[in-house]
Amino acid sequence: MSEPKLIGFDWALWFQWIMATTLGWVLGRFLLPNLASALIGIALGILQWFVLQAHIQKAWRWILATIVGWTTGSMLILFFTSDSSEFLAGVILGCTVGTAQWFILRKEYQWMGWWIIINVVAWTTGMALVPGLLSTGALIGAITGIALGLLLQFPKSVQIEHARL
Repeated sequence: MSEPKLIGFDWALWFQWIMATTLGWVLGRFLLPNLASALIGIALGILQWFVLQAHIQKAWRWILATIVGWTTGSMLILFFTSDSSEFLAGVILGCTVGTAQWFILRKEYQWMGWWIIINVVAWTTGMALVPGLLSTGALIGAITGIALGLLLQFPKSVQIEHARL
């Protein structure tokens, strides 16, 4: 039996993911700063959906998952943190956004539990270690984009087809 062949890292996907994440961050933070919390989730979900629509079924769910994850994380930060700790905000947002998106990705790809961990690392790094209008979104996009490019190489359908042979 032959093993499934990996196609290699998709650099175009990675670049598009960085651009979508950076633009979503900038649009939410810069255009309407009073509504930034809500707009970042919406902008990220829509722009990342454009990148993912060729890779997941019913990709519109990505938009909803991102909005739900972002809103949940924003509410937790608002109600349960007394200071403006960017580190804690990154951990919370990485966990809530990553978990919400994991519900979409886990149905079609293997190893997606890593998506939550990578999001926590990416959001914490972007928000606490390298904060800035462009740098935060770009770093989050770069880290999660690498993970996405690697994880999308392991669809569940390949495992099922391989088991039937």
